[in-house]
Formats: sequence, structure tokens, C-alpha cells
Amino acid sequence: MQVNAVVLKEPGILEMQQFPKPHIDKESILLKVDSVGVCGSDKHAYLGHSKLNFPVILGHEIVGTIEKLGAKAQECMSVMGGTLAEGDKLALVPSSQSCGKCYNCINTPHRTALCTGRSVYGFTNCEEPPHLFGGFSEYIYTHPRSWVFKLPDAVLDKDIGVLAEPMAVATRAVEKALSPGIPHIGEGYGIGKTVAVLGSGPIGLLVIAVLRSTGAGKIVATDLSESRLKMAEKMGATHTIKVDGKADERLQEVMDITDGVGPEIVFECAGVPSVFKESLDMVSRGGKVIEVGHYTDPGDIDINPHLICKKDMDIIGTWAYPQIQFKAAIAALSQFSLPLDELITHRMPLDKVHDSLDILGKPGVLKVVIEP
Repeated sequence: MQVNAVVLKEPGILEMQQFPKPHIDKESILLKVDSVGVCGSDKHAYLGHSKLNFPVILGHEIVGTIEKLGAKAQECMSVMGGTLAEGDKLALVPSSQSCGKCYNCINTPHRTALCTGRSVYGFTNCEEPPHLFGGFSEYIYTHPRSWVFKLPDAVLDKDIGVLAEPMAVATRAVEKALSPGIPHIGEGYGIGKTVAVLGSGPIGLLVIAVLRSTGAGKIVATDLSESRLKMAEKMGATHTIKVDGKADERLQEVMDITDGVGPEIVFECAGVPSVFKESLDMVSRGGKVIEVGHYTDPGDIDINPHLICKKDMDIIGTWAYPQIQFKAAIAALSQFSLPLDELITHRMPLDKVHDSLDILGKPGVLKVVIEP
């Protein structure tokens, strides 16, 4: 039997190809892909902004059904949610277990995203069998180093399991805003804090949802799109600002909202260098900037380092998340009383991957999902 998959042969060139349906070994799983979210990083890869070993089957926000279960897969994989059985629906963590051998694994084993030896579904070369290591495919071969999470009924009933991966990004970003250990009074993110989220795409909207559900006070959301700002209000933003004027005018509006001091926490979720600069101007003295948006390299921006010192601010980058982050993400999807399902605006078949990448970021488009 042949399996259809959309292959990115090189930047700008997508091609539907057929591969043999894999035979799994006793330590692996064959997942039938139910849905896979289209991420901004997929579009960046398509446009050539990422360093990949082509050809690649993209797609890393993966939910699938177990079609074939290896006899020892339960023992060899990191499994959350109970005993596995054929027919179970799983969220697949894109990155596998850490290699345990590189410098970062040895010196900072708790920071698994820094491992240089991990493989990542959706970003792995597909030339060699079993080929199917990306979600833009009818099936995905799940190797024994994988992390898989059984999806609870609360998530399946709302049909939002495909949001597990971006929610992992969002929950990790908010956790980064917390102060480590026992904080000084008023330090870091906490109940009642004033926050700005710059960029209200899917990640920014999920960050807003996490903030609202964890007790934030004022939440200011910015974006170019009116439709995204309306969704930001549904996710819990208390104030929205359309990015259609000068940055200094936008800054003054935020200052007016925050009694002249600026937000205590600013999340940069737009992935635009000028917005990072704006976040530094906007954050309060002693505040925190969480950089979430730049998973690829869109270029440089000039900044004044004196401002960082003068404000005594913390600037914190976030690169993916530890695999166990899916536990918090799935709990959020299960428990938040927000219309998270409305974030999925488009569902498209496998042969429309090119179209899905094309519409990403356009007005009225939030999370696009491929359903092979």
C-alpha cells in the first residue's frame, strides 16, 4: 500500500509524493494522522527562512489514531495518560527524548529543548525509510524515543486536540514570566499583573487565554487585524490596539491604559524585529519581556542597550519547551472555559497544503488545520 505525503523538496517547492506504508517494529507505532496544525514556522520553512536538510515532510502539530501498536512501544516510549491500545487518539510531541550525550544534555539535563541531538517530527529529512516523519501525510511513523499523550474526552469532545502543541508553546511562555524560587513582592508574573501581548496570531491568542485563565489583570493585545483583535477579546484581552499608526502613538495609548508606567510583562508574539524593539520601549521599569515570536530569523533591528539597563528589565527568550509541557497544555485545553475551538478557522484536505500556507496570516485566518 502507498501513502500520500506532501514533501517540501526545497524552499518554495511542494510536491505530493507516495511512499510505502511502513511496517513497524515492536518498539514503534504507526499513527494515522487525523489532523495537523499549520504553523507559522511551516510557512517560514516553505519560504526558505529555516535551515533544513531537504527534502522534508513538514507538519509538527500532530494528532493521530494508533493503527498499529508495537508490542514493546508502551515500554520504549514516554507515554502519558494510561495504557496504549490500537484506536487510541494521541497528541504527538514533535521533539523526541534528549540524546543524553551532548554538552547541554550533560550540563543542563532539565532543559531538554537545548539538546543538539534530538530529532523533531516535521523538520526531519524524509529520504530514507520509513520516510514518514512529518504530519503533512496520511500516516506518521512514531519511533521509540517519542513522547505521546492520550487525549482525554474533554479535549476530543471539543475537537481541539490539534491545539496541544501551540498551547504547549503558550503555557511555557507564561511560565517563563514567573520568577524563579520565592520572588520578591511584586516581581514577575502573578495574579492581577498588567500584561501586553504584541501579536494576536494563534500563539498570541493562546498566551492571552493562559493569562486570562491564570488571573492576569489588564491584558493589552495588539495586532494589524481587526478580526484577530476581536478574537483576542474572546480569549480575555481587556484592551485591544490596532497596529495602524505610529509606534510612539501606540506606546502612549498603552501608557494611558497602564497609568503611565507600562505593562509589567510584555510578550512579543509577532515575530517581527521592530515589535521586539517596541516591547522594550513599552515594558515598565523592573518588568519582563518574554520573546516568543522569533523561531526563525527575519532579520535585525537596532536597539539601545542603555534602555535595558535604565529599566532594569529582564529579557527572556523561549525555545520550544520540555516534552512534559504537553501535560500542562492538555490540561489547559480540557479546563479553560474559553471558546478555544473558534481559533480553528480553516480545515483543509492534504492536497491543499500549498493553499493553507498561502492564506496563513491573512485577515480572518487563525489556525489552519490539515485533515488528511
